[in-house]
Amino acid sequence: MTKEYKDGKYKELSELNPKDEGDKILVEGMVIGQGEVEHYPTSLITKCPTRECTEDWWEQKTREDDWRDPILKRKCSRCNLVMHETVNSKDMIKRIIVSEQGKDNPLFLNCFIYGEDINRIQPGKIIRMEGILRSRKAKKTDMTLKKLFDVTRFRLTEDKPILPTEEDIEMFKALDKTELIKSFAPHIRNMYLLKEGLLLACLGGVEKDKFRGDINMLMLGDPGLAKTQLLNFAVMINQKSDYASGNSASGAGLFGGIDKTPDGTHYAKAGAAVMCNGGILALDEMEKMNPDDRVYAHEVMESQTFTLRKIVRVKWEVKISILAAANPKKSRWNPELTINENVNLPESLMSRFGLIALVRDIPVKSEDQAIAEHIEKVMAGEVESTLTVEQMMKFLNYAKKLEPKSTDEARKKITEWWTTLRQVDQAEGSIAVDIRTLQDIHRISQAYAKLDLSDTVTVDHANRAIKLFNDYLHTMGMNTPGERNTSITETFDKMGYFKYVFMKPQTMLQAQTKMLEKPKWWSDESKAHDFIVTMHGKGILTESGGEYSLV
Repeated sequence: MTKEYKDGKYKELSELNPKDEGDKILVEGMVIGQGEVEHYPTSLITKCPTRECTEDWWEQKTREDDWRDPILKRKCSRCNLVMHETVNSKDMIKRIIVSEQGKDNPLFLNCFIYGEDINRIQPGKIIRMEGILRSRKAKKTDMTLKKLFDVTRFRLTEDKPILPTEEDIEMFKALDKTELIKSFAPHIRNMYLLKEGLLLACLGGVEKDKFRGDINMLMLGDPGLAKTQLLNFAVMINQKSDYASGNSASGAGLFGGIDKTPDGTHYAKAGAAVMCNGGILALDEMEKMNPDDRVYAHEVMESQTFTLRKIVRVKWEVKISILAAANPKKSRWNPELTINENVNLPESLMSRFGLIALVRDIPVKSEDQAIAEHIEKVMAGEVESTLTVEQMMKFLNYAKKLEPKSTDEARKKITEWWTTLRQVDQAEGSIAVDIRTLQDIHRISQAYAKLDLSDTVTVDHANRAIKLFNDYLHTMGMNTPGERNTSITETFDKMGYFKYVFMKPQTMLQAQTKMLEKPKWWSDESKAHDFIVTMHGKGILTESGGEYSLV
């Protein structure tokens, strides 16, 4: 039903009809895509090309005019020659596609936005527009008309975040923060290490200058260990979020692609990641994504933008945290293989995750019994949580807005840890330690400060961030020097230790002796010998005078 709204008629998109053409109307919808930003002339000066002739003509177009109609080539009344046109002034214009909200088969509306403010409009935004409805032929040879909406003014509206009351805030401040972690997916027994990381990723760090604040997290491991349920819970407590599975998701669906409106107009349609800008994207079974589609994630995770260069060229802001899960290539994790050998994900992508953890399905009778009892309690509705899903959402909405500042002591602690970690030779198949690692630890320490509702990142927050990162390395059989008084050789996986052995030239016998110190990888001399020969054949080792060394 048509409603009166201030000085104009408010209509649902489905209510628009030919009788509304030419009237000032108010409509509302969600921006789902756009065209390129263009320029159009608002005034022209035409002059006769004959130098001796002084005839000229000035023409101006207003927004009430249909700027898409071509400007007629004028002829000089004296010389009968086509007059030359010069643009006197111009304006910016952008086509946006607006869709109805909350409907199974939403209608689309082609809208044209003018002026400098058009760059504020991005997919995912709710826009209320005042403008004039027009119609044009869909094709020159066709009598079908398509609706166009010329916007004279607009207002962007955001989904209002669910914020805590003063009583809620006081309760959050007094709450033991371990209760927050326990309240994350309480239907899943234990797994607090993963829950803590996911909660921190939801909070994120502090965005500053060109440094992003979002934390990306990847869960690796055997199937059937509730990775999907953890992702779904993260989606539940984040007001702006979405879930996708790699076995059915495409690059266009996740990030963006070219689509058509029912009237045949091409436009850049935003994907799930763009639509939940400012929130999180949960991406399950990431290893099953098409590699050509998965490559789009590189730009989003690093620069927090998505650029589409096809029929329509656009660049969107995508400030999100990607929380992903992936299963091993061969169904079960093989501890004798490197990370890259276990997981079908490129190293260039994995290096963009700030937190990577491994979960394994190792049968332990007592633990299996406890899990079974916990599931029975969940099914009976006997599992309780300190905070409800709504309270968790309120906490996140409140804490995410904090911008804690790091103390000198915290920064010093992180720098010392990172420089020490850099001394460990990072080998093929292990987690790279580069400048991204340093930035990620800063983000995680900031997230810990937000978890405590603190405006300062202390050395304690830095220590907790370092411990969490180290604990995640431990899940994959890797440690970091100094954290647990372990030998430096214990920081390596199989390939990392092998390269450590050959940091200096070694004879076959010398190398075998050192490799046999790790019987979990090489149980006897023949296996060590065969591995060295294989690496030599792959070009990783070179041999000279009976000694082998790294290439």
